[in-house]
Amino acid sequence: MEEKEDQGHLYGYGDPSAKRSKLQEIVEQREKDVALAKSQKAGEDLRKEVLKFKAEFGAPQSLVDDCISEAEKTPWKLALAAEFKRASPSKGDISPDLDAAEQALQYSKVGASILSVLTEPKWFKGSLEDLRNVRIRTQEWAQKEGRRRPACLRKDFLVDEYQVDEALAHGADTVLLMVSVLSKSRLQALVKYCRDNSIEPLVEVVTTQELEVALSVGASVIGVNNRNLHTLVLDKNRTAAIAEELQGRVAFGAAERTKLLALSGLATAEDVAQCRAIGCSGVLVGEALMRAVDPGAAILSMMAAPASEALPVAPGAVLVKVCGVVRQEDASCAIGAGANLVGVIFAKSKRQASLDQATAVVQEVRRFGERGERLLRVPEKSLCARSGALRRACQRGPLVVGVFMDQSVEEVAERAAAAGVDAVQLHGGEDVAFVKELQKRLPDTWLIKVTHLPPGEASGELKELKESLLSYGEVCDALLLDTAVKGSHSGGTGVAFDWKVAQRCQEEWGVPVIVAGGLTDSNVAELVAGVNPFGVDVASGVEDSPGIKNAEKTPRYVREAKRARLSS
Repeated sequence: MEEKEDQGHLYGYGDPSAKRSKLQEIVEQREKDVALAKSQKAGEDLRKEVLKFKAEFGAPQSLVDDCISEAEKTPWKLALAAEFKRASPSKGDISPDLDAAEQALQYSKVGASILSVLTEPKWFKGSLEDLRNVRIRTQEWAQKEGRRRPACLRKDFLVDEYQVDEALAHGADTVLLMVSVLSKSRLQALVKYCRDNSIEPLVEVVTTQELEVALSVGASVIGVNNRNLHTLVLDKNRTAAIAEELQGRVAFGAAERTKLLALSGLATAEDVAQCRAIGCSGVLVGEALMRAVDPGAAILSMMAAPASEALPVAPGAVLVKVCGVVRQEDASCAIGAGANLVGVIFAKSKRQASLDQATAVVQEVRRFGERGERLLRVPEKSLCARSGALRRACQRGPLVVGVFMDQSVEEVAERAAAAGVDAVQLHGGEDVAFVKELQKRLPDTWLIKVTHLPPGEASGELKELKESLLSYGEVCDALLLDTAVKGSHSGGTGVAFDWKVAQRCQEEWGVPVIVAGGLTDSNVAELVAGVNPFGVDVASGVEDSPGIKNAEKTPRYVREAKRARLSS
């Protein structure tokens, strides 16, 4: 085989000016790791461990027949590969303290067909022991329940047969082989070695050129990584492009029927539905499940049909907003913990952000969500449907909310557009006519209207409040209740109103509300568990000083809010 045919698909081939990529750095380290492992344990000794594990726990399952094909017969119509990874090069720490076996068990109980376990230690903070623990724990559970266990995938940067043996000795049923880091001859040899050991590898591709290489070595299970690991850039359209190319080859007899999986960037029911529509046999979901407070609920929500306005709110789906953010590091802290909305204040306030500060926050949130543009508003007929659409948008990634108060329509529209915020929150006395005019100017921007309540216990029928909320509910995407103190509507007062009002709004009037005013990391769980609001909002309650968020209180507030919904 000529060198170009063997290596022409590799990054930087024939281009001496190409800079060393992060993926190449990782692979070089893994090659060193393999050499070290070989020096510490001979290959023949490792093979003995493979045979020992097989004798004690059984042979590997068939990735195609036992897992993917069976999953395609279920109501989901495809296989879920649920992933365990504590960190990644693109996002840093995700959930570094989670236990692999416990997380995998949660995945298994709701129907995961494949358990993907990152075993690379430096950038992903994984280990082979994670893989072994996942296999043993889920196998014990499956045997007790009388069910087929999920297949275990070793996800790593494999370059040597020794790593396949490591995987087998620790309970893997399959391994990931990345075309992007292997020459054609090396890939062919590894595929053969896997099959000689009764496992079918998952062969990962990123480009149509890599697809050609995968098909040329007879890969029967191909996964499309929507992220180019050389550049770390995510492109969700990549799977569709590869699927179209593959289907064309199958139709014309140029390729055997191949199982195709989408491997990254999936977070919502809509993402999974799109994969079904283009003919995928499975999806791999990692970060979205690792960040979820309830991974099981997240899986059920994601694998079901896309939500409609008739469906009830999913458990654990409380929207969490951190407002008054002026620093990028505070935005990063909030969204890293799972905040759905980050508020930047353009009105006069102790927490007012300059345009430059607001733009920097927007850029940080977009970087985290791996998007270059705003998340656009989805028009719906009713307030409940619009609020549901906002929640689904937040599942794709956090949004930035620009907060305004008693400013002109022109100023709101101009500054919101200049900063690139996803949503506008009106915090003053703006009436319905104002909202309608703003909607004309910003038709793709989510609109949230605040209604103010006095502190302390509420009394009476609250007729005026009900009429106001129903009126704003005709035109807004979400409504927020906050506390007004001594005629001030500026928010950030640190004072709570009567939470029973929020409960009445939702249970008696059918109006979903976001609750603000007096919330902290210490009391938000009580609110969520008792009232079950659509969302919660905090500013002063997690600050060291106005605009300076506390790096411990902020993530604790987010986690407490999301955990409390699970028990409510």
